[in-house]
Amino acid sequence: MRAALLVTGICLVLFFTGLGSVPFYTRGEPREALVAREMLRTGEWLVPSRPEGELTRKPPLFYWVAASALTLFPDRPELAARLPSAVLGTIGVLVLWATVQAAFGGSVAVLAALVLATTFEWTRAATVARVDMALAAGLTVVLGAWLVMLARERRSRPALLLLATAGVTIATLSKGPVAVILPALAVGASIAWQRDWSFLPRLHVLPVLIIGGVAAALWYGVAFAREGGAFLHVVVQENLLRFVDTADAGTGHAHGLGYLPFVGMIGLLPWTLLLPLACAPLADERRRDPRVVLLAAWVVVILVFFSIAAAKRSVYLLPLFPALAVLLALGVEQPPGGRLGRVLRMTTVSYAPALVILGVAACALASGVDVVAVLRRWLKPRDAQNTIAIVAAARAAAPELVALGLVAIGAAVLIARARRRGDWRRVTLVLVAVTCAWHVVFGGFLHATLGRAASLAPFMTRVDQLVPADAQLHTPFPPDAGLRFYAPRPLAEWKTSVRGPAYLLFWEDERRRWRDANGQSLQPLAVSEASEPRRGTLDLLLLPAGTQLEDHSVKTGSRSR
Repeated sequence: MRAALLVTGICLVLFFTGLGSVPFYTRGEPREALVAREMLRTGEWLVPSRPEGELTRKPPLFYWVAASALTLFPDRPELAARLPSAVLGTIGVLVLWATVQAAFGGSVAVLAALVLATTFEWTRAATVARVDMALAAGLTVVLGAWLVMLARERRSRPALLLLATAGVTIATLSKGPVAVILPALAVGASIAWQRDWSFLPRLHVLPVLIIGGVAAALWYGVAFAREGGAFLHVVVQENLLRFVDTADAGTGHAHGLGYLPFVGMIGLLPWTLLLPLACAPLADERRRDPRVVLLAAWVVVILVFFSIAAAKRSVYLLPLFPALAVLLALGVEQPPGGRLGRVLRMTTVSYAPALVILGVAACALASGVDVVAVLRRWLKPRDAQNTIAIVAAARAAAPELVALGLVAIGAAVLIARARRRGDWRRVTLVLVAVTCAWHVVFGGFLHATLGRAASLAPFMTRVDQLVPADAQLHTPFPPDAGLRFYAPRPLAEWKTSVRGPAYLLFWEDERRRWRDANGQSLQPLAVSEASEPRRGTLDLLLLPAGTQLEDHSVKTGSRSR
């Protein structure tokens, strides 16, 4: 019971701190929240769609949960939209703890749960309104149930079969057929590794995947019967073209083979330097343990599968982190010796200086020093803007940042001592404590300020005050997801035929492009603090009575020719 309370408490701190206080400031979150809001507005829950009627590219489970949360918290839409990810992230960690306890014992289970909960990519996915955590949580249920089945040999209970089947169903209804493909490939890799076909009956692989897949396929069938070719196009685009050609799929995120291993190292923080511990279970007689084989195959299959796909995002690796967390916990319990032990000591030598640097940087930020200025030139424009907002927010959270800095420096001393003794359990626990402290400071004191500086929410409040209640707001379609989500009233599509008086919402690059008959651009009534790379700020304009706008860039181009 104490272990369960500890794990639950850590999840609450990491996943729920400031969950509803940060306005949306990326494109993905308001896009998903709009779908949930549209479901409530139209009453159409079977096949979710966006406000323009475009079908979503993902199955409905996440949107069902988000829409239900929105009915409970109608005045806190950010909290409602993120709540499914936070709850599912917590469930994934707790399921891992419970199943690993049954498969390997209590000490391994607690370590594995704490490592997973504090892994950067897992924590990030659990605090944003995106569907990826639903897939990861469902597959964690499958993995956990299978580990217990292997530990209990042929004495698997029907409850485990039901649990694994439920995991497949949840994952498939969250992200599609990939939820069946990945476990099947992991089992196939395990069979090839040990040349042992007994994995199939011991894990009840065929019943689990077939029943779970068919349960989800019922929705696909009903959706196809209702939407026809449009739905089939979305399914092919999302599940096939995304894998083979990002241009045809219209998804973007095209990267080379080495992209995911690289970003995976970042997503694994703060545990990246302890990776040799995760290799330890494979370096001795335990490599013949079917549970260890399944864990290793699970990691390798997910990494290879998404690395060869055309579209790649760091969050795609999310389902492999539970297996990696268990392997790392096993390594902590029985640390490696020999060459692997020497490698471990080499990789972990960086922990203490890194924590000292983090501590000094936190104290410097608290005193107003822009410690990230030297890095800003190498960051993407949006990330560079976010660092400026963080520096500004740091002044208001100076006491908390100083405390975080002192904690980091103290942790560096503790880790240096534990590393010299080879006490990897203590190293792990100190890293868990530092990670929790960081998330409390960031989530509780910095993130909301960052979000407000980068979000359109404050600007839209000003727009609502400036624009008469009976006036329409016009904007070019399709509008940005954040613009549509925070717009204080329904948006009308702006067309060149619109005559003033009319209120317009234009991005800065659009405002400069469109001019009146005299070639003059309209002067903004208000300008957003947030800006988009290459698009600039969002501007509120008043089109004078009887005036129309002309595309000045076309005229300029014609004269130049």
